[in-house]
Amino acid sequence: MGEQDAGERWSARGGPPEDPTWVALEVVGEDGILRWYGEGGAPAGAGPAPAVPQRWGARLDVQPEPTLHPGGGAGHGAAPGLEFLRGDGRWRFRPQRAALTSREDAVEATARLQRADPGAGLLLETELRLDRASGALRLESQLENAAATAVEVRWLAVAALPLPFWVDHVVEPVGDWCGEFRTVAAPLPASSFLREVREGRSSHARPPYLLLCEGPPRPDAGRVLALSLAWSGDHRIRIDRLPDGRAVLQAGVLLHPGEGTLAAGERLATPALWLAASARGVDGVAARLHDVVRRRILPRPASRRPRPVHLNTWEALYFDHDPERLRRLAEAAAAVGVERFVLDDGWFRNRTDDGRALGDWAPDPARYPEGLGPLVAQVRDLGLEFGLWVEPEMVSEDSDLARAHPEWLRGDATGHGVTGRRQRVLDLSRPEVVEHLFAVLDGLLRAHPIAYLKWDHNRVLTEDAADGTAGHLAQARALETLLGRLRTAHPEVELESCASGGGRADWGVLAHARRLWTSDANDPVVRARIMAGVAPFLPPEVTGVHVGPATAHVTGRSTNLDFRGAVALLGHFGLELDLLSLDDGERARLAAHVERYKRLRPVLHGGASFTPHEDDDHQVRVFVTADRRRAVVVVLRLDDRVPGAPVRFRVPGLAPDVPYRIVLAEPLPEREARPGALVGSGSWRPPGTVVAGGVLAGAGLALQLPAPQQAVVLELTAE
Repeated sequence: MGEQDAGERWSARGGPPEDPTWVALEVVGEDGILRWYGEGGAPAGAGPAPAVPQRWGARLDVQPEPTLHPGGGAGHGAAPGLEFLRGDGRWRFRPQRAALTSREDAVEATARLQRADPGAGLLLETELRLDRASGALRLESQLENAAATAVEVRWLAVAALPLPFWVDHVVEPVGDWCGEFRTVAAPLPASSFLREVREGRSSHARPPYLLLCEGPPRPDAGRVLALSLAWSGDHRIRIDRLPDGRAVLQAGVLLHPGEGTLAAGERLATPALWLAASARGVDGVAARLHDVVRRRILPRPASRRPRPVHLNTWEALYFDHDPERLRRLAEAAAAVGVERFVLDDGWFRNRTDDGRALGDWAPDPARYPEGLGPLVAQVRDLGLEFGLWVEPEMVSEDSDLARAHPEWLRGDATGHGVTGRRQRVLDLSRPEVVEHLFAVLDGLLRAHPIAYLKWDHNRVLTEDAADGTAGHLAQARALETLLGRLRTAHPEVELESCASGGGRADWGVLAHARRLWTSDANDPVVRARIMAGVAPFLPPEVTGVHVGPATAHVTGRSTNLDFRGAVALLGHFGLELDLLSLDDGERARLAAHVERYKRLRPVLHGGASFTPHEDDDHQVRVFVTADRRRAVVVVLRLDDRVPGAPVRFRVPGLAPDVPYRIVLAEPLPEREARPGALVGSGSWRPPGTVVAGGVLAGAGLALQLPAPQQAVVLELTAE
């Protein structure tokens, strides 16, 4: 259906029939008002609820409606959605012309609202796309300077959105290195909520996601509105209370001074803001977000491939790249069932520690006298794909690149700057820097059959860009351009986004990457909690998680292999340990864990996932195929704060009238000692029990895991 004039109102509906989403946009006067979002069950053709004028005390006689981009001085009570300043002192956006157009088809419904302010010389366009299948709403805005003189834009929200009346709690992911995606739930503040990132990446501490809930978050009940800003740089998310009690949400790129200056004819575009709502709790809205990531965000063709078992060399070797040891490690990897061998940091010239040579992307002649070719050939002859670690955006001060081009480093006029791991940041706002990086990476990928790049980013942005501004916006835009060029030139190569772990795990980079490294913590107790925190926003197959060494390098905690193997099922399964240090029995057991992952991979990835239970000691994750014929339940005892306490949980997502056979998904059938006893309805349930899906969803199951760092994996198959 072609684009058409939508008149004064555009309404659209999407989402599954049992959990629909409704959106209504009106043009009132010369601006746009999004009156209602996220309310399921509205009848087709129903308009938005009318606003009721209110007067009270010192308030305005008529309270202005919050529009999609409220301007300053209008009296609406929230922060402006557009802030700018012209040389003649103009600072208010007063649109005098508005046009609303729309188009609809079976996939999505789209509306475009254009507003012009000839006095300020600005044209603002906002596009809304409702994905029919998931009910998720995608918003983008673009501001054009249509005047003959420059304008300084200080803030451009993607949109200002009135929150549903039922939102009274906010759940935000917070964290740090090796402690990403801890969730903090709190009542929505009575005044304002502000979340800003000024790191040049999407951040360990405040990644661009939120859950807005009706009451404290529950996995399976209550209304939830989820937000994802698809952006890998500095950002701002804020919520303001209006005098009449309503709350208004804004999100967008955080602009540093000078970054928003638009010359005549220039445009400033926002990243996409995605919103999804569900009346079925956190797991319900997670299903909407996962569907969007799989169908609308991930690059093709790699998005449809089963996720290969990974071995990353970092915690096995660090910088000790002995050719013979690498050959033996690759052979050991193939023997336990690994499908991809990833050579991490330390392969390039003079890179013997993390303080030198970053940026000199040529194989080290002392360790690779014939280049990478022989190792790549050995790996591929073993039937494995070859992957390679790079960190293109950074450079060591002690490097040939920094000595040859000191002007390429972000920094002040003296040439000095802040270091992290004794490295600096390359200024991607310089076109010659982007050209150099593309040439180097393109050359590596053309010279060798490299299937995978682990793209790291190990420090925050500091100092100035070449133009004297903070340059964070230009850096992020240049990265998008570089990644896009590489994907076009090498569409078969997969990218992993790593930033000291989960410092850049956002939907913006997922448009180019196929995998996100969620943390450098390979301690399974820490990692299990990280995987639960990231689960609402990202499907499991894009979040990397590895079986690490028996004693975790970061925390020093020792855990058994069965527990580590179970935790690695929670995402894209991989290995990051020295296989050569294992005895024959340990290798055989690890191979069994790899084989179990391959067998369960169709269940773990691509369907629905749930977190029906978490407490101080336990975590339960459930994975169900789209046809509901198979399911996997991973039950973890992480701690021992309440010694001996069993865990009781429901198994959601199953067909209620279908009987399911429950078996222990053991890594080795001949295992004698099991870590826990499966209990249900007050009696023992031995492996092989058949239970109806409705009983499992209602009465549930109970497990007794006597000690911390134990796991039980159950496999359910419809009879």
